[in-house]
Amino acid sequence: MACERLQETRIDSSNARTFAALLFLLVAAAESAPLAGQTSVTAVELLTAFSGEPAIQYQPFFQFSEDSRIVAVEIHAVGTESTTARYSGREHAWHVVNNILRITTADGFEGISGVDTYYDAEFGDQALLELRSVAADLIALQSLDPVVVGAMLERSRPELSDEARASIDIALWDLAARRADRPLYQLLGAQRDSMEPYASLPFYDTLPEYVDAVNEYARLGYRAFKFHVWGSIEEDSPLVALIQQTFADSGYRFMIDLEGAYGIEDALRLGEEMNERLFIVLEAAIDDQLLAQYAQLRNSLGVAIHPAGYDIYSSEFIRQGIETGAWDAGRFDATTVGGISTALQLLTIANDADLTIDIQSWGHSLAQAANLHLMLANKRTRYFEAPMPKQAYEFGMKNGDLLALGRVVAPPGAGLGIEVDWEHLPTADFYRKIQIGE
Repeated sequence: MACERLQETRIDSSNARTFAALLFLLVAAAESAPLAGQTSVTAVELLTAFSGEPAIQYQPFFQFSEDSRIVAVEIHAVGTESTTARYSGREHAWHVVNNILRITTADGFEGISGVDTYYDAEFGDQALLELRSVAADLIALQSLDPVVVGAMLERSRPELSDEARASIDIALWDLAARRADRPLYQLLGAQRDSMEPYASLPFYDTLPEYVDAVNEYARLGYRAFKFHVWGSIEEDSPLVALIQQTFADSGYRFMIDLEGAYGIEDALRLGEEMNERLFIVLEAAIDDQLLAQYAQLRNSLGVAIHPAGYDIYSSEFIRQGIETGAWDAGRFDATTVGGISTALQLLTIANDADLTIDIQSWGHSLAQAANLHLMLANKRTRYFEAPMPKQAYEFGMKNGDLLALGRVVAPPGAGLGIEVDWEHLPTADFYRKIQIGE
């Protein structure tokens, strides 16, 4: 695909400052009363609720001043054909765009996030344009606290997508951790500094390709693998049989993601065919809303039962799943639920109920890193989901490789720790950039 580029666009930020007074009032309102269903109204309160330990020492890193105000916003939309893939035999190929948000403060600090969006026919810039629509609001902010800003945006910009909110929220958490000069997971309350990954494979057209992929990525150090499959029992059952025959004595472990394609009868049948010694997770076997049927699967099968977690991830739904006994582990991705702040709230609910959360991390390196920092601060998450082909999702990053000696580790730098190669981004198959402010 020929490289598409939009010449850098600059928008004068002077008018944005005129919104400051109004936004200050909105922020003050957000600080004085939590939104319905929220228990924390500041980042420090949220950290305290999540970790169970006082977090007042981190207050200075969220404070706003004239010197710490946001003065520039950059938005990059980056797509490469190497990440275009199918995730089910029932779907067409999806075009993935890495939407990178970069905010810069008057005193020279940065906050960065990366959120992937998926387009069915070709690469798109809808997410970039949505972030552009809120850029003036960011420059006019009178707070750098991600929880406070999230509450303000809920009131002033209720139409914003969860992905846009996640972009802003994660960038503000990254900014705070950079100010603290420590990796984000340490700010969140580190429980460990590495964890076990699994190679999450795209859909392949033939059975031998799955075997070849396992062998290929095993050479990189992976010992667990997730399959995205056809979505029909007649085609998926032979894959289960082949994997169990081929890798019976390998020591590898496998998972299957059905993308919600099955009914309860076929899900039970496939689950019964899965050798529990080799297959450890059956994910998204049926529609996520069918909690009672998920509980039936969980009570009938030895393999762990997980939901898809992409479409339904509210605190109310998590509580319903817990009450129903629907899953062995819940699932969500910080980049799809609205960011680190929402993820911490959901993790607090799950942890209080002793429910494991299998945090998703499919995406480019920045999205992977945001979720990894959450996992390293949450001891109940067992595996890190590493999307394949591995190098394709590291495009445009100087240190996007999180794998080390068969484990995943956070980069050593402050914040998310990922260093973006800004000069390399424009070489992507699809690239657009907008700059607002200084």
